[in-house]
Amino acid sequence: MTAKRKPAPSAGGSKSSGKPPSRPAPSDRILSSKISSSSPTPRPKPSSSSPKPAFTPQRPQAPVAPSLVSASSEMATRLAIVRSNWESIAGGVALASLFDALEQVTGQIDGVSQALSSVRARGYRFGREWETQLEAISGRWPQQHTQAIRLLEGERRVLQSAAQDVDNLLQRANRDAGLVSTAESRIAVLQSNINAAERRVRDTFDQTQQQAYSLQREIDKVQFLLDALDEASFDLLPDEHAIAACEAVWASDQEEPEGRLFLTDARLIFEQWQEVAKKKVLFITTEKELIQKKLWESPIGAVEELEAEDKKSFLRRQELLTLRFSERTRETPGDVTLQLKDTDNESWRALIRKAKTGQIDNERYGAPAPEQQLAATIEQEATTPPKELPTVCPNCSAPLPPIFKGMKQVACDYCGTIINI
Repeated sequence: MTAKRKPAPSAGGSKSSGKPPSRPAPSDRILSSKISSSSPTPRPKPSSSSPKPAFTPQRPQAPVAPSLVSASSEMATRLAIVRSNWESIAGGVALASLFDALEQVTGQIDGVSQALSSVRARGYRFGREWETQLEAISGRWPQQHTQAIRLLEGERRVLQSAAQDVDNLLQRANRDAGLVSTAESRIAVLQSNINAAERRVRDTFDQTQQQAYSLQREIDKVQFLLDALDEASFDLLPDEHAIAACEAVWASDQEEPEGRLFLTDARLIFEQWQEVAKKKVLFITTEKELIQKKLWESPIGAVEELEAEDKKSFLRRQELLTLRFSERTRETPGDVTLQLKDTDNESWRALIRKAKTGQIDNERYGAPAPEQQLAATIEQEATTPPKELPTVCPNCSAPLPPIFKGMKQVACDYCGTIINI
């Protein structure tokens, strides 16, 4: 038996078996009115040639006042500066430079000891107090080193604790802008404490370091002297000992030759040591020639007057030393003005005077103390008659030129006879 189908419900009707109430269809006038009043005005579609934006920025739900944006940006900049300052001083908390300085002093003292042994082996016979000074430095250094390390470790622990507090404060300042000023002041205090700690530690060994450095400088000058003598165009006389040497320019000479000034316990010598252009191409030197020759010498006793002058120019300072000699000979000018390099004229003037008066003998290595030398000299003068210097030529009986300290020979101006002194 075929089942009867139920009629389909009308559009918008209910699924119940009852028929929905009929509604009147809206008139065209009413529908048109609703569309015109509720539908938005259609916008024209963009053409295919118009570029599409990469993204559409989302607007903030509420506008932020410009003053708040400016204050926030200023605080961020300030915090960045504080962090930069903190990073620049944080490394100093470990005081690593002081550990390096202590090791440098240890190496410096060892280097001075080796250098002093070297110049003694090469025959330098002055600086009699250097061994005593080195022994005093070496003797006290182990205790000073231990004391400095102990103090250094304590200072570092205190600074590291303070640094941790500052670092924690900066972390909090990221969330609380009111702590930035506190962080700034704490960093400044920590920097001051680092400087004070470094001074306290350095005070335990600074004097020893300076003494070792000063002694090393004196020995460096002697090494330059000995190297210059090895290369010199002249030889030392028997029983003549070199005292010092330096680079200099003979400024009073018209050609202003460059060279080296040597001081011994018997003579003052100037040797030209200068590289000059031998060949040039388009004003560029392509080949040089070394000129080396002794230009003048003088017995140390013939140095009559010394004048030291500091001539200052815009870019540099010139150490000038003027020497006047008792007599002018073929090998000795009447006076010379020297521009000294890498030294000072006052120290050279003092050395020349010591050599002339014989006081330099008190500084001989291994010599007795000055008071013992004075007593021995007085005893010798009382028991031994002084040696008479020749005044006339034994060949022609003509008067001889004056004899000065440091002269080993004298030549007769009339017959040329050489008399040994």
